[in-house]
Amino acid sequence: MLNYTFVQNIKILAGNGCIANIGEVVSSFGYHKALFIHGGSLRRSGVATKVEAALGRYGIECVDFERVKSDPPASLVDEGAAFARENGCDCVVAIGGGSAIDMAKAINLLRFNEGKILEYAAKPHVQSPGLFVAPTTSGTGAELSTGSVLTDTEHDMKIPVPVNNSMPEVVFLDPELTVSMSPAMTMQTGLDAFSHAVEGYCNLMSSMMMDPICEKIMEMIAESLPAAVADGADMQARARLQAAACMGGWCLTNVYANVGHSLAHVVGAHYHLVHGSACSYSLPPVLKHMAPAVPQKVKRIGRILGASFDGGETPEQIGEKAAAAYIAFRDGLGMPPVREAGVVVEDIDALAELVVHEPFAQLTPVPVDHAAAVKLLREMLGL
Repeated sequence: MLNYTFVQNIKILAGNGCIANIGEVVSSFGYHKALFIHGGSLRRSGVATKVEAALGRYGIECVDFERVKSDPPASLVDEGAAFARENGCDCVVAIGGGSAIDMAKAINLLRFNEGKILEYAAKPHVQSPGLFVAPTTSGTGAELSTGSVLTDTEHDMKIPVPVNNSMPEVVFLDPELTVSMSPAMTMQTGLDAFSHAVEGYCNLMSSMMMDPICEKIMEMIAESLPAAVADGADMQARARLQAAACMGGWCLTNVYANVGHSLAHVVGAHYHLVHGSACSYSLPPVLKHMAPAVPQKVKRIGRILGASFDGGETPEQIGEKAAAAYIAFRDGLGMPPVREAGVVVEDIDALAELVVHEPFAQLTPVPVDHAAAVKLLREMLGL
């Protein structure tokens, strides 16, 4: 039996409107001046102003850092940490999606550590307290995952930076913050969360403690994502998706992912694909690739998605059925064809080499060598 660890020590406040309590919560830790990280859309919607007011009622000054970018560049993290130090910020508050929260974790780390953020992809960092986050999307689970995925723009690569010592003091799960997501963003982020559960369930780090959680995440998303895409004001669906995504971050912390995320990171960085979309394209071939090693788990995934099995299927047939059920689920939500990504067939060999050396690929229950990576990429990208 595999030995395993099980980690989670973050306070979560959940419920409609709970973000209104952020001032009281932050002040209870003794902080007085926050670097406030958010995107421009939250200023336009009024959410950023409400958060500032909630903090201000408890005497907490906000230093605005409205510079969130998708696939956040590492250089922006370096700038943000310097900006926080220059302004004497003693804490960080981040409201937004995975990019905002990944930025915030990394900026908070760098407030207490010298140098540039990418140096900490391979070296330890000191304890970095004072972070408070509220996700506005339901996908990345960045609020609980112990990594920040940053973009090395010089080499056109996504780099995971461990942030174990720069995790939030408190997470606010307020489903009202997710209502403004478009159907497309709801779909993309929800499919990202689904992939976290699948990949945590089917990898070399999976455990008897995390497997039931992974199954529950998949069930919640399969049930609630179509409802939230169809009606963004369905608060029950929004709350369940937000909880499922948060638990998906817990999966990433404890059992990581597999080659599905390796494919998504490499293809996403090269073609600038939205991460959730890239994950949704990688999952069908990965299900088929894994089925010979974990047929019962792949069968369970297929059943959650509505597939039927008669008990006589080979592992390969189980993989085919589960992949078909996932494609029907994904495409039924409105995911556009992968051919719209502008893929160039001549890129495949070089991309495969990157996939093989991406850390998550090594956790796949069926080994991924160069030939396997080429096959996965070609099927993922419809080539």
